[in-house]
Amino acid sequence: MKTKNIFILYAEVMPYNVVSFETLVDSNENFNLHVVCWGSDKKLTKYKQPNHPKIKYYDKSKLSYIDIFSIYKNTNPQLLLISGRMEKDYLKLALVARRDKKIVVGTSDNQYTGSLKQKVATLFSSYLYKRYFEYMLVPGLFQYEYQRRLGYKKESILFPQYCANIKLFEQAFLNKSDLKKNGILFLGRLHQIKGIELLIKVHKELFENKTITDKLIIIGDGPLKNELNLNAEHVKYHSFMEQGDILTIMSNVKYFCLPSRSEPWGVVIHEAAAAGLPIVTTSHCGAATAFVKQGYNGYLFLPDNKNQLKHILLKMNGKTEDEIKIMGRRSYELSKQIHPEMWSETLLNLMS
Repeated sequence: MKTKNIFILYAEVMPYNVVSFETLVDSNENFNLHVVCWGSDKKLTKYKQPNHPKIKYYDKSKLSYIDIFSIYKNTNPQLLLISGRMEKDYLKLALVARRDKKIVVGTSDNQYTGSLKQKVATLFSSYLYKRYFEYMLVPGLFQYEYQRRLGYKKESILFPQYCANIKLFEQAFLNKSDLKKNGILFLGRLHQIKGIELLIKVHKELFENKTITDKLIIIGDGPLKNELNLNAEHVKYHSFMEQGDILTIMSNVKYFCLPSRSEPWGVVIHEAAAAGLPIVTTSHCGAATAFVKQGYNGYLFLPDNKNQLKHILLKMNGKTEDEIKIMGRRSYELSKQIHPEMWSETLLNLMS
């Protein structure tokens, strides 16, 4: 059977991207992927994608437009998947691919906020978006709204853009011990946008007056690392952990908390749901629309709202072990609505 190629022009490739890529080629032996992605000059993390015989990765920092064009001509892909308007070279090639009658899919995790910039984009969407991308791949409801405002038809907006590695993270749920669960988990970049300072402040108050006894377990790195008091008694900090160690922690904590001020999606919420954790996060996190149902498997609060966060932490502290288990099982069930096979089939369906 003749080999078919998909050309992916991406920003930073993360583990949740890789599991989708590998799912596609592992379940369809006649497909290969060619992925141009950011190198160390732009990456925010130290993650390096693993080798795979049917996926070839190219470091964009080492490629000119002519190099990218050469890969395109040599591989003759049926479909191009492009990470939005982030790179001029990608957009330039998108125009070539559209003229060549290729299927060109853009991605966007931007939520519609009604900003002046977005309103201008809706007026000039034919020039800014639709001439490059025939379809748009988005993660959820908030992004769907924006694409509709940009003029994309319902059938031209595809799901899902992001998928957690379900098979990996569900091990934390399926292999949970009967030991008493302790700790509140934060997993993410130590950046102001994540609201980590507020979480530490509120947790410290409750821990020091012995209102709650669960420590705050923080896993992550970032620009705030040296500004936060991560050696405090109420905090247990890990700068970097292998995924196996993260799974061990997820198996034994009470719940997950992500207090982001802004979060276009937040795959870590999907990962926590797959691990069977109750979830506390803000209403501005896109993934909450899919994986957090108020009072059912977690709680939502407004970003930077100290009183709401304190109230929820106290409410979670008052839950019995059985109540925590019930909420965790609900999270696990909700996590199943998006999985890597859906990402794979969405693209393959366009080429059938």
